[in-house]
Amino acid sequence: MKYRLLAILLMAFNINALADSVDATTLTTNRADGTKINYYLIDQKEDSKSDTLLLILQGSDCNSALNIKSIFTDYKNIWPQSDLLLIEKYGIDKSLVYSADAERKDCPTAYLKKDNPKQRVEDIAAVLSTINKERNYDNLVVIGGSEGAVIANLLAASNHDVDATISFNGGGQWFIDDVLHSISSEQTDVDKTKESVEGFKGFAQHILNSEPFDIEVSGHGYNWWRQMLSIDQLSTLKSVNTPLLIVQGGIDKSVSPQKVTDMMSELQKSGKENIEFRFYENLDHRFNNSAGQEQLANVITDMNSWLKKTLNAD
Repeated sequence: MKYRLLAILLMAFNINALADSVDATTLTTNRADGTKINYYLIDQKEDSKSDTLLLILQGSDCNSALNIKSIFTDYKNIWPQSDLLLIEKYGIDKSLVYSADAERKDCPTAYLKKDNPKQRVEDIAAVLSTINKERNYDNLVVIGGSEGAVIANLLAASNHDVDATISFNGGGQWFIDDVLHSISSEQTDVDKTKESVEGFKGFAQHILNSEPFDIEVSGHGYNWWRQMLSIDQLSTLKSVNTPLLIVQGGIDKSVSPQKVTDMMSELQKSGKENIEFRFYENLDHRFNNSAGQEQLANVITDMNSWLKKTLNAD
């Protein structure tokens, strides 16, 4: 069964592929089902060993992490003196040619069937366990945007080895609210918007009330949709006890800035003092302003300043 929905914008990182491939050795560790997790451990400072491991989590796209340009041009600068860790999603390796198409026809079948938030968190834990057997870093910093933000939050809630987390433009308490916001933001025709909204609500209810079945919507299968629609981010964040910075753009069309603000208000009421919130009123999902000018470098500078304070580093 295949549903036709609006393309849902969930990739926070820039969508341009790298002009040249990053030279990174593929490392592997095993999953419980016998398949391999592909990952890359990249020294950002080749002349000395770093005491910090920076894990960057991509959004919801079906691409190799090595082909996300902004990871290497921008996001690595959140902590440039760290070693950089990238982990491929289920079924993906660096041989997969880059595509900006959310419903690309060559996305691996294993990815469509097996990729989901729970699997990503389990894969990260397995990779970190493997790395820790060979080297113990003093600090583990995790950053992620959009779907990557959701994964970063889940990891911080479940893994006590995480020292600091930065999640940006990851949405509010419930994923369905962000999808409906995205639909409404992209549509100009009132009747079509209403039709699309009602259609997605019906789709969501079908997913939540059905046993697993064969489906591909916006480049994802049943398990991904079921889990994303079931995750309560407010509950997740209440379980995070390590430093966490949540960043949100105020003109984001992919997730609802209002729902994020509402969620942060609830967290504040609950007394969570380890979570800091920064709201950039005039920035969108990719940190461009209303004039289309990129402000990512400024946001990364702010993230770096927060990390310096959090890790008590110069």
